[in-house]
Amino acid sequence: MRHRCVRRLHVHLGGVATRSCVVPISLVGNRPVVTIEAMAEDPVGRAVQDEWVSLDVVQCGYCQSGQIMSAVALLKSIPKPTDTDIEESMADLCRCATYVRIREAIKSVSQQMK
Repeated sequence: MRHRCVRRLHVHLGGVATRSCVVPISLVGNRPVVTIEAMAEDPVGRAVQDEWVSLDVVQCGYCQSGQIMSAVALLKSIPKPTDTDIEESMADLCRCATYVRIREAIKSVSQQMK
């Protein structure tokens, strides 16, 4: 069974989307940690955030920072993800069930990427 954090606070740890709620600082080492705040400076992160706004993905916002961090990590590792890739990578629970808009945003950014 996968561990599910109550709130999805993702970071990119060494380029990998990681649930910050289950990683003790002692395991971080020298790996770079990137938070949602840095996504505006990242081209893929900025594109994902812009598409989230354009498609009105957010309803309550509870899980969205984690969703965005997961989406960016997915697009960096698989620039043209399939629906299955998206479903497997986007493991966060969205209480508002905006999964269709999340998938649409990821696909849209994927199509924009070169």
